Amino acid sequence: MTPPPIGPAPAPPPRVVIAAWEPAALLPIFGEAALSRLVRLAASEGAAVTVLLTPELSLALSRRPRDAGLVVWRLVPREDLAVATAHLGGSPEEPVVLVPGHSVWDRLSFRRALAEAGAVWRLPAGQVPAVLARWLTAGPPAGEAGLPVLLSGPGKAAAAEARLVAALAAATQESDGLLARWVDRPLSRCLSPRLAARRVPPNAVTMVGSSIGLLGALLLAQTGYAAHLAGALLFLAAVVLDGVDGEVARLSLRESRFGHYLDIITDNLVHVAVFGGIAAGLHRQAPDARHLYALALLLVGFALCALAVYLVLGRHKEPSGTDSLAARLVAALNSRDFAYLVLLLALADRLHWFLWGAAVGTYVFAGLLLAMGRPFGRAAGG
Repeated sequence: MTPPPIGPAPAPPPRVVIAAWEPAALLPIFGEAALSRLVRLAASEGAAVTVLLTPELSLALSRRPRDAGLVVWRLVPREDLAVATAHLGGSPEEPVVLVPGHSVWDRLSFRRALAEAGAVWRLPAGQVPAVLARWLTAGPPAGEAGLPVLLSGPGKAAAAEARLVAALAAATQESDGLLARWVDRPLSRCLSPRLAARRVPPNAVTMVGSSIGLLGALLLAQTGYAAHLAGALLFLAAVVLDGVDGEVARLSLRESRFGHYLDIITDNLVHVAVFGGIAAGLHRQAPDARHLYALALLLVGFALCALAVYLVLGRHKEPSGTDSLAARLVAALNSRDFAYLVLLLALADRLHWFLWGAAVGTYVFAGLLLAMGRPFGRAAGG
């Protein structure tokens, strides 16, 4: 899934000063120079960004990020970097986030640096020259685990990529279904870093996965055990790829609202196609109007689920806390673990069980969500 940027962005964010003097700032992180990646990350959070870099690094930087927004680039010799930060303007008490250009961050860690007053990277503007002078001599602070990672060589770049993948795994663990967590994600995380390193667009992964899912639906609409089993396997492959596009987007910092909605639309399109394919295949194999009735009930129930989600969560802020039953129900709806059930029933040649079970289940889900969420009562209460 291609998500929008994670969580609420701080408003207004403090100014970000990126000081780049180490050649390690040019090491590739998922196919992009660490400095270029860091600049895009800071600018995408809405911060005013000033980049101070040595002329040597500027010559070696093949290209500056084109989508970095309002960024000021200044060439400063290494010995003058600390002095240059004293002439950035603004109040000495203004909060500034000072980060080295050879550091690697994930989005959540960077947002914490922007938002938390006590963060080691966030300090009053008047203290920036002294702190940077100390960094130039003794090196910036860095923990032994977690993010950010300070680069010092190719081995550190590989370690930084591994930590970014680990941070992504931690961020998605709670929202994933059981099978997605233990089967889908290990498979998708083998593929995602390789695609991110090759700069494959996340939306291209979304379209490939959707095409595989639609091909699976086409096979499910055919007759015969082999076609149904192949269709179920392709649908499961599409489910695994559905996690890859979002992982590629986050690892390469290319989350977008368009990609998020493209993923939602294509997911639902594949789901409807698979449901329709199962009904069509069963009906063609053994003509029975009950298959078509089950499909009609399922599609109506699917629409009722979407309406229930909108009524309960769409008009209001999403419920907070892990004890929110409505939030758990919606997470269950978004889970695609049912692809494994489709595969098991295809293996057992009992796909009609899934068709009727899903038809009934959508109405149960919609009713539970409406009962637990009480949307109209909440709206009346403000």
